[in-house]
Amino acid sequence: MIGRADAEALAGEPAQWEQVASRAAVWRVSGPRGLWALKIGTGEGAAAVAREAAVLQQTHSLVPGLSYGGRAKAGRGAGSAWLITPWLEGASTWNRFEGVRQRREDGRASALAAAVDTCLAVSALHAAGWVHGDLQPHHTVHTAAAVRLIDCAWASSPSLPPSHGYLGGLLHLMSPELMHRVESRVRPVTTDPSDEVYALAAGLWWAATGTWHRDYAAMGVDPARFTPTELRRLLLRNRVPHGRITHWPALEEVLQYALTRPSADRPTAEQLGQWLRQINPQ
Repeated sequence: MIGRADAEALAGEPAQWEQVASRAAVWRVSGPRGLWALKIGTGEGAAAVAREAAVLQQTHSLVPGLSYGGRAKAGRGAGSAWLITPWLEGASTWNRFEGVRQRREDGRASALAAAVDTCLAVSALHAAGWVHGDLQPHHTVHTAAAVRLIDCAWASSPSLPPSHGYLGGLLHLMSPELMHRVESRVRPVTTDPSDEVYALAAGLWWAATGTWHRDYAAMGVDPARFTPTELRRLLLRNRVPHGRITHWPALEEVLQYALTRPSADRPTAEQLGQWLRQINPQ
């Protein structure tokens, strides 16, 4: 296995291996010297892993949420690429909202704190001139030290232009403006901080409810029956109503505002975090 010797040298012997993801093969490697993550991409996935390594190399000293990249190691093989990073211990934003999804009021304070910290981490990313490209509640890890941003292969900045393979990230969290750019067929597709604030708000809605903010059922639409291209075009042709967060109306009000404002008037990630901080968790 490519990268195995490097991972075991970092973790120390004897090393224990646990595969934690299969789409892009990811292993948790533990040993007497510490915990590490080994990600391997093959075929088309090799380019994404190599790009993530390049992102971490350029950002680790600029973006607090990606500072773990300063300890990363990477390499290439025949039709493959590997990346080793410190294993990030902590819950994702998705996990921090589990109590909210279960409609338990005792989970609200922790979820709000996670949401605010996530917004501030994204704000710092934007202030450094970068965008993540695939923000979602599973891609932020709340470590003991700070929020860390993961799965950053689609990140871009003036120093690292967007990949020609980038198509806007998770469709259900995409802003209408970003969908238009994808459908324009101009490549590479660009995303900006306003698009990411939309993804932040949509992702927090998903984390709080377990459902998408767009109420597909009200349209009589099953999104699983459409290809991404078909669904994008349907969403651009039709006004899709938003759902409700009936168990937490104050959170819904803040997220609805961010989701319904035009791009030029959308709040920044920092502003969204400030508004979330003002919500009473009770």
